[in-house]
Amino acid sequence: MFRAIFVLLAVFCHVARLQSTATCDLFTFPSTFKFGAGTAAYQIEGGWNEDGKSRSWWDWFTNNYPQYCNNATGNIACDSYHKYKEDVAAMKAIGLEFYRFSLSWSRILPKGFSYSVNQAGVDYYNNLIDELKAAGIEPLVTIYHWDTPMALEYLGTTWTSPKMVDQFVAFADLAFSLFGDRVKLWATINEPKSFCQGIPGYFLTYIFPELPMGTLEYLCGHHVLLAHAKTYRLYQEKYKSTQNGRISITLDLNYNMPLTNSTEDIEAAERRNLFEFGWFAHPLYYGDYPQIMKTVIANNSAKQNFTASRLPKFSCTEKLMIKGSYDLFMVNSYTGTQVTLKEYNNEPSYINDEQTSGTQPDHWLSTAVSNLKVYPEGIRYVLKYIKESYGNPEIMITENGYSDTTGNVNDTLRIEFIRETLGNIRLAICEDGVNVTRYTYWSLLDNLEWARGYGVKFGLVQIDFDSENRTRTLKRSAYYYKNVIQNRYINVTDSTE
Repeated sequence: MFRAIFVLLAVFCHVARLQSTATCDLFTFPSTFKFGAGTAAYQIEGGWNEDGKSRSWWDWFTNNYPQYCNNATGNIACDSYHKYKEDVAAMKAIGLEFYRFSLSWSRILPKGFSYSVNQAGVDYYNNLIDELKAAGIEPLVTIYHWDTPMALEYLGTTWTSPKMVDQFVAFADLAFSLFGDRVKLWATINEPKSFCQGIPGYFLTYIFPELPMGTLEYLCGHHVLLAHAKTYRLYQEKYKSTQNGRISITLDLNYNMPLTNSTEDIEAAERRNLFEFGWFAHPLYYGDYPQIMKTVIANNSAKQNFTASRLPKFSCTEKLMIKGSYDLFMVNSYTGTQVTLKEYNNEPSYINDEQTSGTQPDHWLSTAVSNLKVYPEGIRYVLKYIKESYGNPEIMITENGYSDTTGNVNDTLRIEFIRETLGNIRLAICEDGVNVTRYTYWSLLDNLEWARGYGVKFGLVQIDFDSENRTRTLKRSAYYYKNVIQNRYINVTDSTE
């Protein structure tokens, strides 16, 4: 009898699932789902020393160490400081519903501190926001996208210093007061893992080999979380009732799958998830770092003769402040990785603490960035992972894109990437019940791809960097994306008519 009841329940659940799927069109997005594109200030603005702007860390780095940046700088870039109206015109032609951009800290506060506000910088962002609003495009503002003012660097106010926490909160406070009447979506900080773990490991150890790796990464991440949480609480107390905006922090996660079915590889894949994403997401949701990070780093620190764990600790008050300091999850995701256990090395480092290595299969399509091979299924698994690990929050995809080296207008591979990615997002919504509400293609423009220079092209819009005018031309992918937005339908053409 019990077996018969079990069979009937199974059949009922199967039929209910089929009916649910049937009502969820896998090719059509609802009108409530929003499509946008994004950029970052240093990558597009140029005008690096104009109208009172001071140098940022990236201005210093690219101009003093060109050998690490393919001899490229952001001194002119896409010249969006002068051509923002052309950028907005391109967005309007595509039909974007929102635009993610970042504020240049050193353009608004050349000295790094709020006592010296550069009105020309404020005017630039006011003009950009007003132009967007006039075009019916919602602004999503990232307060910090990696371009720290050198004025603060000279004072030792970096992300490894607790002094940076209050300086960032003061900058965010100013941003809310200046732009919050029109900006209702804010990202405090972009991809802390990248600039806390990636930039020191990939760039600065060549210039400063004495850097204490395995320590500065965790100090950086610790202060990022405190700065974000203090900013969130400040907004709730001072601005929420009048501005009614929403705030989060942009985290990044690519899908980590075990290389084999071995217990070691399965554990390695989850450990990488927790070190890369849980490092920041766990404190936001649970109030503290993942237990495996605390245990592994403490044990390794003891083996390495440190007097305490290299991973800082939050006070009880800080845990309460950080927990729940988000209105939605913002995630950047591009690809997937096959993960396996890495042999332990007793040298202090984030990589050795994580103790994993990753590969990508040869049959995955390569892109202009070697570790961002095409695996559109990965975004579905990332979204599902966030849902299951962090209480099914609203999720906004804040970066996802395809890169090539040519920047050609006839970019059919980018169209296929977008089509397949959106298909997997729709599967995550329909089949997995993930609450995804927005998609941001990265990026609007071909631009300076940080240390990779101008040889990597992510844009929907081609920029002619050989032209003094920095001519903008919509690619076929822009027209495909336009039709997706207009029709809410994935399998549309890329007609330029």
